[in-house]
Order: sequence, then structure tokens, then C-alpha cells
Amino acid sequence: MESLRDIRQEIKAIKSTKQMMLTMKMISSARIKKAQQQMEDGRPFAKKMAVMIDNLRKDIQNPSSEIHNLPAYRFFDNSSADKNSVGLLLITADKGLCGAFNAVALRAALKWVRDNGDKEKYVFVVGKKGRDFMRRLKIPKLHIAGELIGIFPRASYAHAAMIKDTFAELSQKYNISTVDLIYNDFKSMASQTLVSKRFLPFDFDEISGEEDVSDFIFEPSMMEIFLTLIPRYLSSSIYRYLLESQAAELAARMNAMEAASKNAGEIADNLSVKLNKVRQATITNEITEIVSGANALNN
Repeated sequence: MESLRDIRQEIKAIKSTKQMMLTMKMISSARIKKAQQQMEDGRPFAKKMAVMIDNLRKDIQNPSSEIHNLPAYRFFDNSSADKNSVGLLLITADKGLCGAFNAVALRAALKWVRDNGDKEKYVFVVGKKGRDFMRRLKIPKLHIAGELIGIFPRASYAHAAMIKDTFAELSQKYNISTVDLIYNDFKSMASQTLVSKRFLPFDFDEISGEEDVSDFIFEPSMMEIFLTLIPRYLSSSIYRYLLESQAAELAARMNAMEAASKNAGEIADNLSVKLNKVRQATITNEITEIVSGANALNN
């Protein structure tokens, strides 16, 4: 049987852990309002940029357009690229203690790696958890093309531009045919959804542009607009994904810490009951020994 001292120390440790979890919940709760506001502010800009791209699709994909000769056209049609060279943008958290937030993304990343088999795989990882996971995978033809660690909860547009520049360089250097994306999307404070989709070339099926919009008059010129629009669209899209993942991580951690602190409280209550039982048993034994000793003396 455990001693009273051992049980008291265990209760003290559990309560200390509970306090730490409550503190982490409060920190996440304080940060998520700002993160959610940034995410909501970034959504309209990214979506409008996507609509503009979709509205210009007919002009951009016109075979007579000079845009076909630009390296950036591969973001629209990359059929001539090497089919055995693929890329992935994986966004995870830098820390744990956020429920299944990292686990679901890492499982999806592992599935992507296995699905691409013998292809040359270039992965850009955002978040320490994803970086460490990819480093542990001893799989042939798997390359960590870049990493961003410690940017949350202060992800910025500059980080998104850095990722965009890396993939633009990789797509030209290694003739990458496709780039996929894996991250957690923020739905609500209680719900985060894993997103695994094609990022490049652009998937026009998921972009809801205006219908029958064509025959634009471009000023200053279509080429200049294209060269300005594409980098900004890519950066704004990636920035939006970073903000979505950032808000989803904080919400997941807040929920996980709330559940953990509740469980810690229940464990502490059960230990208190156990403490009382042990103390009562100890007192009973002491009384029994005293009575037995007194009866022995009387006899």
C-alpha cells in the first residue's frame, strides 16, 4: 500500500500539471483572437486573387499568347514537366500538446510519400514537427527542399513569399510536374479539417470566377499584369494557408489543454479519495493495535 506521503506528492504533481495546462489554454485563448482576425482578413484577398486568375484564364491559355514562353506559365499548364519529379508543401506546428493536429497531417504526408513511390520527392516543411518527421523517414528519393521553423504564431506575408520563391526555383531547377499541399484548415473553435490537395498547377475547378468574362482590354499590358499577378497570387494563397494552420493549431491546443486539465482534475479527485481511504485505514489499524495492546495488558 502506498504511503500517505507518496499519495500527497502525487496529488501535488497532478495539480501542478493541471495548472500548467490551464496556463497553456489561457495563452492559446489570448492568441487565437488575433490569429482568427488575421485569417479572416486574409481570406477575401486570397479568394479575390483566385477569381482574377480564373477570369483571365481564357486569355492566358490562348495558344497565341506570349505568356506560354514564360517559366511562370508552368503554374497553369505543366504537361511538359518531368512526371517523375513532384513537390509537397507540408504545414505543421512547431510544438505538440495540440491533440491530433500534427498526427493527421503527418499521416497524410506519409501517405503522399508512399503514393509517389519511386518519384523524386521535394518537400518544403513548415513547422518543427513536420521537419523532424521528414528527417526520420529513411526513404529513397525524398528530399527536404526547404524548411521554416518557429514562425508561429507570428506567420507573415514575408514567410509566404519565401516559400513561393523556393518552389518557383525548384520547379525550374528540377522540372517539378506537380506540387501538393497538406495543412489543417480552421473551421471553428471546435473543428479543424485536414486539407490535402493539388496546389500547382492551378486547379481551376475549385476557383469560382465570374462566368463568361473575356475580351479584356489590358492596361498597361497583359504581360506586365501577368508577371505582377502570379507571384502575388501564389504568395497570398500560401499566406492564407499559414494563417489557417496557425489559427487551427491554437484552437486545437486550447481544446486539448482544456480536456487535459479536466482529466487532471478528475485524477486529483480520485487520488484525494484514495488518500482519505488510506488515512482511514491507517487510523483504523492504529486503533486496533492500541486496543489489542490494552487487552493484552489487562490480561
